[in-house]
Amino acid sequence: MKYIVLVLVVCLSFGSLMAQRRVTPVTPTKELKVLTKEELKEIKKREKAERHYADSVARDSMKVDSIKLAKRNLHPLLVGITTGINLWDPLMRAFGQDHGGVDVWGSLNLRNRYFPTVELGMGMANSTPDEGNFTYKNNAAFYAKIGANYNFMYAKNPKYQLYGGARLGFSSFKYDVKDITVNNGYWGDQQHFDILDQKSSAFWGELLVGIQVGLFKNFSMGWTIRYHFMFHLKDNVNSRPWYIPGYGTRDNPINASLSLIYTIPFHKSKAKVVPQKEDKSEE
Repeated sequence: MKYIVLVLVVCLSFGSLMAQRRVTPVTPTKELKVLTKEELKEIKKREKAERHYADSVARDSMKVDSIKLAKRNLHPLLVGITTGINLWDPLMRAFGQDHGGVDVWGSLNLRNRYFPTVELGMGMANSTPDEGNFTYKNNAAFYAKIGANYNFMYAKNPKYQLYGGARLGFSSFKYDVKDITVNNGYWGDQQHFDILDQKSSAFWGELLVGIQVGLFKNFSMGWTIRYHFMFHLKDNVNSRPWYIPGYGTRDNPINASLSLIYTIPFHKSKAKVVPQKEDKSEE
C-alpha cells in the first residue's frame, strides 16, 4: 500500500510539471525561396561570364607587361662600339676663328639606351683682339672628358638618335700673353713686354643635347649643343687664361660640336616589337 501511494505522488508531480511547460513556436526570420532550373542556369551563366572577364583582364595585363618588357629588351646588352671625330672647331678655324682644336671620342652602346663616352682632344689659340694691346697664345694642350648619353629613341635603329648627356672635363695647359703695349701718358712713349709660360688648369662640367642621323652603311653624322659650367679655373698673379682647351673661351659657356661617326655593330637591331596574337580559343 505504501508503494502504491508513492507511485501516485510521483505521477501527479510529473503531470504538474508537464502542465507548466510552454511551447513557443519558432517564427522564421526570412522566407526560404526555391530556385527554378532556369534561375540556376542564369546564375551559373553570370558567374561564368564574370570569371571569363577576370581571365581576359589578367591576360591583357600580361600582354601589356610582356610588350613593355620586349621594348625594354629590344636590343641586346652590347649593341656595338661607336667612334667619332669632332669637325666643328677645324671647320670654324677654316672660316677664320682664332681658337679651337680637334677631338676624337668613343662610346659603348648598351641596349641602344645608355652610351658611356670618353672624349680626348687637343686645343690651341692664337688671338689678337680687335683694338687690343696684346696677343694671347695657347700652344696645343691636351684635354679629356668622360660622361654618358641617354638615347630617347632607344626603340629605333641605332643610326638614328635623339639624346641628352653630361660630361666632366679636365685640361692642364700653358699660355703666353705677348706684345703687350702700354702707353705712358706722362712721357708720351710706349712700353712693350711679354708675360710668358703661364700655367693653368681647369675642371668643368657640361650638359648637352644632340641628334644623330645615318648616312650610309655604318657612317652617321651627329650634332650637339653644349652648356659648360666651371668648377675650378686657376688664375695667375699677372694674368688670367682666356681660352681653355676643350671648354672654349672663358666668357662663353655655350659651344657646339659636329661629328662624323662610325659604328662597329655587334648585333643586327630589330626593326620593331611585334605584339603577341590574342588567344581566342577560350572565347
